[in-house]
Amino acid sequence: MVSERSFPLKPYAGFILVAPSLKIMYCPTTKVACSSLKMLLAKAGGTYDQTRLDRLISPHMARSQTVHELGVNGLTKLIDLPAKTIEEILYSPEWLRVYATRDPLTRAYSAWENRILCRAPGTPDKAIELCQDQLLDGRIDMVASFAMFAKMITEQTNEFMDDHHFLPQSHIVHSDKFDYNMCVRVEQPVEMQQLVDEINRRAGTALALERHNVGFGIRLDQVCDQHTANRLQAVYAMDYETFGFETRAFPASIEPLLLSSIEASMLRGFRASIERLQAVSYTARSLTGFRFGLRQIYKSIVRKITFGRKYNDPQNLFW
Repeated sequence: MVSERSFPLKPYAGFILVAPSLKIMYCPTTKVACSSLKMLLAKAGGTYDQTRLDRLISPHMARSQTVHELGVNGLTKLIDLPAKTIEEILYSPEWLRVYATRDPLTRAYSAWENRILCRAPGTPDKAIELCQDQLLDGRIDMVASFAMFAKMITEQTNEFMDDHHFLPQSHIVHSDKFDYNMCVRVEQPVEMQQLVDEINRRAGTALALERHNVGFGIRLDQVCDQHTANRLQAVYAMDYETFGFETRAFPASIEPLLLSSIEASMLRGFRASIERLQAVSYTARSLTGFRFGLRQIYKSIVRKITFGRKYNDPQNLFW
């Protein structure tokens, strides 16, 4: 792993991935089509390894989400490369350096739905504790629950920012520090297709962008009033300034959106399955024992020495 002395931008580059065979550097931002883009890059570069899926012991909500594991997608972290290679990647005109953006409010809703409402693995306990379901006549009110999230992330921002799903996009891509030569907006199909076409051109493939994480099918305007929007726009003010997003107008108030008894039951069952999944994962990790821990330390050291070429397996730490 490159040192900060030889790569001063290292503190800002932790999210950046590289597909060497395609000469593409990609900075993924959570809840901005990153599952789809990682899958596309992995398949185009021939590094996607499905044989490792059933050997993972880390919890995932769906098989498609395992694409975030380095051992599965086969992509390389920029900071795992030597300084000379990094310099070429960052400044050579032959390299595509790309990131994607998404409207901050729709991204915030997607993050809330995934992390808070569904209790996805890895969500900070404090964030869930602060954002309890808001009930009306004993039923979950999506409007009031989303408004509670907006209130809590405004008042206790730091409790959420340990989870990069809630981080501002500008804090992830650092467009002021890296010389990106392509930025695409996920709301613009033409821009997304241009990126897909460029990846296919470099790979000699004809792949399409797969869609993941479709969610509940609830639109932002069904759950967001102007007060909630104002709060979230304040939290993500830097994204509006950095990427030129336009603020949006919403009604001063909207009708409650209540989950039916069947929907609420399905949500509770889903949350329970996530809890069991995390418990099984924790048990699997604990049962591997002391010798496994020593082995992992050894593998981590070798992985750093070889700049990620060895022991890039699915039992290593991931993000």
